[in-house]
Amino acid sequence: MSSPFVMKIAFYPPTAKNQARNSAHVQYIATRPRADRGEIDIGDEIEPDAPEWHTKYMHERPGSHGLFTAEEEMPDLKEVQKELKNHNGIVWRMVLSLKEDDAVRLGYTTRESWEKVLRATLPEAAAKMGIPESNLRWAAAFHQTKGHPHVHVILWEKEPKRTRGVLSHGERKDIRKIFIREIYAKERLALTAEKSAVRDLIRDTAKRDISEVLKEVKKARIEIRALNGEKPGLPPTLDQTTKEELLEKLKELSTIMPSHGRIAFAYMPSEVKEKAKEITDWLLKQPGFLQSVERYKELARELASHYTSNPEALEKAAEKAYEDIQKRVAQIILKGAAALQEEKAVDTARLTNSVWRSAWRALERERLRAEAESTTAAQREMEKKRRMAERGESREI
Repeated sequence: MSSPFVMKIAFYPPTAKNQARNSAHVQYIATRPRADRGEIDIGDEIEPDAPEWHTKYMHERPGSHGLFTAEEEMPDLKEVQKELKNHNGIVWRMVLSLKEDDAVRLGYTTRESWEKVLRATLPEAAAKMGIPESNLRWAAAFHQTKGHPHVHVILWEKEPKRTRGVLSHGERKDIRKIFIREIYAKERLALTAEKSAVRDLIRDTAKRDISEVLKEVKKARIEIRALNGEKPGLPPTLDQTTKEELLEKLKELSTIMPSHGRIAFAYMPSEVKEKAKEITDWLLKQPGFLQSVERYKELARELASHYTSNPEALEKAAEKAYEDIQKRVAQIILKGAAALQEEKAVDTARLTNSVWRSAWRALERERLRAEAESTTAAQREMEKKRRMAERGESREI
């Protein structure tokens, strides 16, 4: 829990001006470019030509806005706007935010994760304000803002009862505790489990140097990251010009792809493979992607340097690493083009967002795994040198 959870709350009395503002605000938070509309991850393991892919696509087809409420069904934005415009009670607006590193670590980088936490906490938070769940109405939208992902919440009463908009210090403190308790719940459980494991390890190895035990714990953490990778952060911003260019490239690819058969890079005709790789190379040179690619290649050189100092061999390792990630991203590009080919009514804006985000996750997962592998290899090398030094000292004695 290295970074504070940020909670901002403001209230708006029921004036005609505020009613119009609240109606406009809910539309704003629901339709901003960074509002998470629930884009599907086209990088999923289901192949686009399989029947279950179409079922998944239809069920997960993103909405025209990013608004969600206490109900599972997507709300009607116009109806929510109308309700707020005619509401004669106080309306509260909240912004709940985490730093990106913390959001990634805790698993709050998607709309779905915030939907769960708000549905679990808002009834209790409202109760602290004297609003029972039966009289509670709320709507929210998650914004994937780079550096500080956050969720906007609008809260009001079905039947206006509360006449005081400002929250007391105690109310704010209680509400904040409710959100923090839920958001950090999994991390607290993990830390408690780790503390218990370390305590047991220390007890069982009481005769050993405690510093050696703690080193083993740290080493185990790194090895787990090397095996599983870490959660990728938020993708670079996809501006309108780049989005349009990506869409045009996907359309070009879709026209030369086979209309039937498995959508897999390995089985594509050479012409399709080359086009997919060309688009991939372009994508991996975009701001944000390029820095991650270069770091990934650098890590490949570092890992290879533990076995050879030959410059050509090191460069070959970097090239191999790039080819591996190129194939992974090319597969995502193919799936995006296949969606254009199969779905005539596909929302192209959200399709390009999905391709962009899926490509970023594929790249970052591999880079983060390589980071952990590099750290593990460096530690092993240091341990090897330390043991050699100790053997040398013992021979001298």
